[in-house]
Amino acid sequence: LDTFNALLRIAQIEAGARKTHFIDVDRSELARTIVEAYEMVAEHNGQTLRATIADGLALRGDRDLLTQMLANLVENAIRHTPAGTTISLDLAAGAEGPIVTVADDGPGIPEAEREKVLHRFYRLETSRTTPGSGLGLSLVRAVAELHDAEITLADNAPGLRVTLRFGQRQRS
Repeated sequence: LDTFNALLRIAQIEAGARKTHFIDVDRSELARTIVEAYEMVAEHNGQTLRATIADGLALRGDRDLLTQMLANLVENAIRHTPAGTTISLDLAAGAEGPIVTVADDGPGIPEAEREKVLHRFYRLETSRTTPGSGLGLSLVRAVAELHDAEITLADNAPGLRVTLRFGQRQRS
């Protein structure tokens, strides 16, 4: 049922149906809420979650989807990195809109697989023994596209750095 609901939500997002739910969203407050919600989870796993959040950054969008997107990124970092890992959520002002970065110093994702993990049901071989359906990052991608955000996955040397630049995605 969770998988079906996630697929349905992705389909709705890709169809643009969720744009009717767009409101002005305080991204700074939303990012702080995510950090508060996951700090104890990270601590329980022996990880550190830290944040650098600029004040007063707003964005027109679907609050629920933006929350889900950030939660998915932080949850993935917590789930797929070992104890001792530092995870960061940074929110800064960019020329066109907010820039969100979720980074860790864990094992990362091989460069050849970074684009693949953004597709439905794709899971790294090392992730196949952990819970999940391979839909989390495809949902992140769909939400990013709906909000005209460019998403990049890069090497954090070590670890993974996921960057979302709002207002940057090229329209086709």
